[in-house]
Amino acid sequence: MLKIKRKNTVRRVIGLTLLEMMLALAGMSLIGSAIASMLVAVSYGTQADKDLRGLITKQMALRSRLSAEVRESSMVLDRGDGYLFLWINDDDESETPNLSEITLIEFDADAQALNVYQAPAAPSSDPAYDLAVSFVTQTSGVKGTADFPATRWASEISAFETTLDQGIVQSARLVSFRMTLLAGDEQDEVVGAAALRNGGDE
Repeated sequence: MLKIKRKNTVRRVIGLTLLEMMLALAGMSLIGSAIASMLVAVSYGTQADKDLRGLITKQMALRSRLSAEVRESSMVLDRGDGYLFLWINDDDESETPNLSEITLIEFDADAQALNVYQAPAAPSSDPAYDLAVSFVTQTSGVKGTADFPATRWASEISAFETTLDQGIVQSARLVSFRMTLLAGDEQDEVVGAAALRNGGDE
């Protein structure tokens, strides 16, 4: 009688055990965290570079604007904490400044902005002002109206101050200025100076 031998066969189950799956998930989460950290670092660096470029551009523009405004003026009429009144030119040769002949540069601390007030080409009224009286007081009624509107030169400014080369304001010939500019987490100072033209003869 013949005996038939049967071979014992072992079936291999192909798949992942629970432990292997947990290890795989842990590895993937570590890789994901590393990628996320790299992206945050790259994003932060890009934003910082952008803020720095913005500061440099704003710094150059403001220094140029302020210097040009001073150089085009013939007299400093009044100066105080955060403001500067300039007499551009005695167009009507009256020897007194009219509204259409003056410029006010003013720092708004609440809005962190630098504003410039100037009359339009044809204001509805063009009053003359007394050189011996405060220009803050004299222009308070028209400041911000259609006859003396504000133009915003720049935002995100935390400080603005001016100094003159002489103690008598209306005899000054040189205006120095300093501003602190902000952009995100970056800040920078703008420092400059400009001379007024001599008696408006240029």
